[in-house]
Amino acid sequence: MKNIIRYTIRKRKIPVLFALIFFLLASCGRNGNPGQEGPFVTRVDGQQVIPQDHSVSIRATGDLLSYEEVELKAPVSGNVLNIYFREGKYVNQGDLLVEIDNRSWTARKKGLEARLVSLESELRRKKDLLEIEGVSQEEVEQTQAEADNLKAQIEEMEVNIDLAHVRAPFSGRVGLRDFSLGAFLSQGAIITRLVQTDQIKVNFRLPARYSSLATNHKEVKITSAASADTAVAVVYAADPMISPSSRTLQVRALMDNKDGRFVAGDFVQVLFEVEQYPDALMVPAESVVSELNNQVVYIARNGKAKKLEVETGSRTRDMVHILNGLTPGDTVLTTGLMEIREGDRIEIREPKAEDTR
Repeated sequence: MKNIIRYTIRKRKIPVLFALIFFLLASCGRNGNPGQEGPFVTRVDGQQVIPQDHSVSIRATGDLLSYEEVELKAPVSGNVLNIYFREGKYVNQGDLLVEIDNRSWTARKKGLEARLVSLESELRRKKDLLEIEGVSQEEVEQTQAEADNLKAQIEEMEVNIDLAHVRAPFSGRVGLRDFSLGAFLSQGAIITRLVQTDQIKVNFRLPARYSSLATNHKEVKITSAASADTAVAVVYAADPMISPSSRTLQVRALMDNKDGRFVAGDFVQVLFEVEQYPDALMVPAESVVSELNNQVVYIARNGKAKKLEVETGSRTRDMVHILNGLTPGDTVLTTGLMEIREGDRIEIREPKAEDTR
């Protein structure tokens, strides 16, 4: 009899245990607070969708080119009489940089000019005699040819004298020199380099699909690889042909460099804006869920989760541009996306203090 009683009590413990478990589950919601009756409620984080400015940009590597640059060379041979420039300094257009010995040409010019004066006097006399048939026409023409030849030689001397004075063809900064006063420079010897630094060119390439956007006066942002300085350059020219090997278009922009922050030859990062959206709907990247053939987000609507299929556009590091599917003011869910389903009851957590800063 005692055995029968023990067996009966042991059998009754099992239903009591299940009843207790069921009571505990029913008294609390999913992620909710224990002891509350009612349907399960999932607590999640959300973010309201507010229209904002958004631009789509591409980055390209460019290089800086001097606006004007020339390697000055000795136009004539001779010894250096004077040096008028200091290495690395700024010079103006037309400034005298180097004077090469031109004394022999100057002396020869004076001799030719004296002969020309005498020959022109003889030519006038023969022309007077020609009128009275004192000389022949042939003699007059011969004297005229001699005078013209002298004039040509004088002009040649003047050119040589002028070339011996090496001047700056444009304003800019001169480079270094490897000769001293009195040194002999052969024709074609390098004097120095002259670089225009007030303006600087930016040379970069764009993918062929954006070639139509490379219009004049379009602004691009430049960041120096060496100094991290930034500036704005303006597109002024583009190659008329896309490179068949790289499928890119070579573009050039121009920027002001009066402060000398940028140096020709440096590499730069070019930020080229290709699209601008004044009222873009941006959502956190973690709120977009990829399904088999589409992209979806969950929004909060009347206390429940609602799934929406969306069309996405460009992405930043942590945000996604939604082209279609959302309405300004919607609250997209950013957490709990692996747990919730369409129609689940949800509760949006209050933002933490650090999230509202």
